[in-house]
Amino acid sequence: MMPSPGRSRQTDVPATLAILASTLLWGTLWIPLRRLDGAGGSGAWATTAGFTLPLLVLLPMGLVRWRRIVAGGAPLLAGGFLMAAAIALYAEGLVRGQIARVILLFYLMPVWSTLLARLMLGDPITGHRALTVALGLGGMFAVFGAVPLPHMIADWMGLASGIACALSMVFLRRMQRVADFEKLFVQFLFLGVLFFLFTLAPGGRSRTAPDAAVLVDSARWLFAFGLLWIPGVLWLTLFGASRVEPGRVAILLMLEVVVGLASAALLTDEPLGPRELVGALLIMSACGAELLAGRRLGTTGDP
Repeated sequence: MMPSPGRSRQTDVPATLAILASTLLWGTLWIPLRRLDGAGGSGAWATTAGFTLPLLVLLPMGLVRWRRIVAGGAPLLAGGFLMAAAIALYAEGLVRGQIARVILLFYLMPVWSTLLARLMLGDPITGHRALTVALGLGGMFAVFGAVPLPHMIADWMGLASGIACALSMVFLRRMQRVADFEKLFVQFLFLGVLFFLFTLAPGGRSRTAPDAAVLVDSARWLFAFGLLWIPGVLWLTLFGASRVEPGRVAILLMLEVVVGLASAALLTDEPLGPRELVGALLIMSACGAELLAGRRLGTTGDP
């Protein structure tokens, strides 16, 4: 059931702002990931610990609310598992591959989100939605110069993470009566384990157990990542994704592409040339078109 126009305006504004704020954290996620990955040859363990730390913090509350978690049933588990898989694949892809390629392949997600929302939720593919998807994909084609087909394992991880994320958003939207805590907790149940499993894919790195010196050296990044970065970005995304339809979420999150490309260009040797700039402008145009479409829907009440 679609919300009334007045209710849509009230709920979409904070949800949209939460998604936009999350893009700043998503776009710079590679920074703590690569810092932890360089922790004395034990990066896989250090990063896995960072993904597991939030679960340890949330576990007491999870035990208190276990009846609500069980009541969520299979949809809650499926949505949480898929989102955890998306995050784990995306993170491992950022560690292994070129930041720009992994991010852009992930952002084929609007195609999957729009199609899945149409097939599973009955959402219409409006002219505005078609325009925003076309602009977003046009930005990716501008960067790659052709259809961005994966060539390396890291690229495939970026593409697969987008598909998993799109599926998860469809499940999350179906669970309007499930509280955000339950959704977040289930994601952390799977996240650490899935990430470590993906590090086992060919072409990975050492999984030597860290010594005390390495733990001390990486402690600040471990706690910043596990207690601030990941819980913050997931809660902001979850808050928005459970209140805004999947296609719009996917397109708003495209701002992460701009943040990711810019931060990688400034802080790494990855280039930000004319093609990347054109692609970023097209993706920003997609975000702007989507926001204008959302305002129009909120004022007219169109589905």
